[in-house]
Amino acid sequence: MLKTGKILFNKKGQSAVEYIIVAAGLMGAFLSFYVLYSHLVPQQFDQGARVILTDYSTN
Repeated sequence: MLKTGKILFNKKGQSAVEYIIVAAGLMGAFLSFYVLYSHLVPQQFDQGARVILTDYSTN
């Protein structure tokens, strides 16, 4: 048990833990942006298409 604690508290162990935490945070941020934009971009295209088609059909 003490050996595991020493591994986490030395420089290499601390760097590894920090790297894992930062990598997980970045992965979560990228996934949340992907989910947001994968729903937002198609809606924007649909709205733009409606505007273009209504403008085209009135002329």
